[in-house]
Amino acid sequence: MTFRHKFSAALSLTIAAAIAGSSPDVDAHPSVAEQVDYPFVVGFERFYASDDDEEYLAKGGLLLLNELNCVGCHAPPESLIDTLSGRPGSHLHDLAERLSPTDTELWIRNPRFIKNGTLMPSLFAGPDRDLEEIAALKHYLLSLKKTQAEKPDVPEIPHGNVDEGQRLFHRVGCIACHAPANDYRPEHIEEGVELELVGLPSVPLALAERYPVDELARFLLDPAAHRPAGRMPDMKLSLQEAADLAVYLKSGPKDEIPEELKEAMKSIDGTSGADGEFALDPALADRGKTLFTEKNCLSCHRSAQPDAKPKMAKPLVDLRAEGGHGCLSEKPVANAVPWYYLDEVQRNAIVLALKKLPELVAKPHDDFERIDFTLTAMNCYACHDRDGKGGPELAREVYFDFNATGAQSLGRWGNLPPPLDKVGRKLTPEWLQKIVTAHGGEVRPYVAVRMPRFQKAQVEMLLADFAVADVREPPVEIDTSGLPKHQRGHIGRDLMGVSAGGLGCVTCHGLKDAKSLGAPVINLTHTIERLQPGYFKELLLEPQETQPGTLMPPMFEGRTKADQEVEQIWTYLKELDQRRLPDGLLKADNFELKPGEEGKAITFRTFVEGVGSHAVAVGYPEGLNVGFDSETCRWRIAWQGRFIDAMSTWDDRFCTPAKPLGGKVVELGWKLPAEGEVEFLGFKLEPKSGAPTFLYEIGGQRYEDRAAPDGATKLKRTVTDANGKVVIEEEQSW
Repeated sequence: MTFRHKFSAALSLTIAAAIAGSSPDVDAHPSVAEQVDYPFVVGFERFYASDDDEEYLAKGGLLLLNELNCVGCHAPPESLIDTLSGRPGSHLHDLAERLSPTDTELWIRNPRFIKNGTLMPSLFAGPDRDLEEIAALKHYLLSLKKTQAEKPDVPEIPHGNVDEGQRLFHRVGCIACHAPANDYRPEHIEEGVELELVGLPSVPLALAERYPVDELARFLLDPAAHRPAGRMPDMKLSLQEAADLAVYLKSGPKDEIPEELKEAMKSIDGTSGADGEFALDPALADRGKTLFTEKNCLSCHRSAQPDAKPKMAKPLVDLRAEGGHGCLSEKPVANAVPWYYLDEVQRNAIVLALKKLPELVAKPHDDFERIDFTLTAMNCYACHDRDGKGGPELAREVYFDFNATGAQSLGRWGNLPPPLDKVGRKLTPEWLQKIVTAHGGEVRPYVAVRMPRFQKAQVEMLLADFAVADVREPPVEIDTSGLPKHQRGHIGRDLMGVSAGGLGCVTCHGLKDAKSLGAPVINLTHTIERLQPGYFKELLLEPQETQPGTLMPPMFEGRTKADQEVEQIWTYLKELDQRRLPDGLLKADNFELKPGEEGKAITFRTFVEGVGSHAVAVGYPEGLNVGFDSETCRWRIAWQGRFIDAMSTWDDRFCTPAKPLGGKVVELGWKLPAEGEVEFLGFKLEPKSGAPTFLYEIGGQRYEDRAAPDGATKLKRTVTDANGKVVIEEEQSW
């Protein structure tokens, strides 16, 4: 992993030995480490520096043009629209529910008063500051509230726990972007080991203390609902986790408004900082709404007036590629030109990017360059590396914890998110989409940090670029049809096991609910849904070349039938739901069907002793079971207790008849409702109970036949004709 960043003394932080078990220290809170006096763009901060050559620094300038949303006012060239898509500002339609009147006014006057490192420029930093305009905008913004009908139906936020919030903050992935607290020690780090985090770029947390605790929790549950740019992702928190994190984030030191600033805040609406009682003035709010449009706040905050359109200034290609004027001035200027507080390195980078624009227009970014640009902008490199770039900084790695003690033996593969090399040909498009935009795609439960969820629109282009950029030429050939005789699934099962001739895959990999025999790695249950077949074969045949550093051994090296064996394993995994587990994972009770566990009846087609080769066994949660012969449409046996063992059925097609596992097996003398030739028509299941009703015809007359428990010791049979008339009722008791 490689990284480059500007060193800022303000970001320096040495984390010494923590006091285990103590409550979080206010002065050790993550927010105390994050004081910067320029717009903090984490991707630029980490990978670009003042001593970079101009060619490289210009790429950082292009990133700034996007992340500072310069393209909100200055349209990018047509060929760069996919790259320079912009970074919209926070939604303001419910600002009054999140910020106090004091904080709202401070934010308008100078956003840095509220959030150090903010990307939002000030429009009132120049000599033409107008207090009347500030007051009008303040009243307009504080008039923005959701109606009761617009508010989502969210449950009440529970009481949060500060200590649990601190633990979550340092385990689920927050520290990938934000600074850790200097009183927290990762659980897997021994006492006495000194930890250092010096000069590493960390996204400021300053705004957390300004939100009411419930609103902060709701923001954490769904950040995109407030900040559509997606740089703060959804960490898949539960309601309780969001509450715990919220109270922890608000447990840091509180910034007091200096008295001189309070005095300066006495604006024409009569409020005075935190002391005045705010009363909304509709006339001022109307004036503020007009100003909001006139000052082009819509270029970033469209949500305040969704039907209005921003005013566009000169396109990017027409801007002067030199500093010292407009938004690139070293000091605020009049006429409400946005003032970003850029530092010298940022300003130089933007100038260089503007100079390089004509070249980029002629040769826009390819898939690889767009991928790198997006991973940098979205800060995916905080957790993942790709092509040697990114991944957690070494000093930050120690905060990536393990969820399972055994996973520590895996080293960095046990606590760090995987690299993104070849991910476009590794994962199926459906699984990749599931991982990035939904829930349930994780296969590394031993890694404590969570894969966040992003909005589909934010990552759609990235996922498409992965698919194109990572194609292998020539492709790996693999037959997954299962048709050739060598692709028998039971052979793949033997190869995965630990018996003679097996490769021992289950030593590391689990299947279904069975854990591996050794250190935990990826469970292979969802392999067919998750991996593309070509990559599966590529990885098994050439593990180190396909995934450098992997702990997977070259098991197929020197095996003359390696290609066939890989296909046999694939076939077994494809048929996993029909086959028993490999030797080593197999337990005697793995195949016992237990209706009581699901609370519903189980209907299972197999060979059953006493029923025949066309048997349908039915087990009920009440502990009563019955066997139906679908060839003759007769109920043959019934028994009490345990249901049936499916091992012989799932093992292979030449199965021996299964035996009822329970006791008190009785032969049923139940008759058919009529004489004549019988035709079996299948069965239907009752949705709630799962109980089957068997359908058949005798002499053209249709019948429905059902046998179900009537209590714990009685089985009751009911047969009805096509008109719903009951023609047979009988019982079997124990």
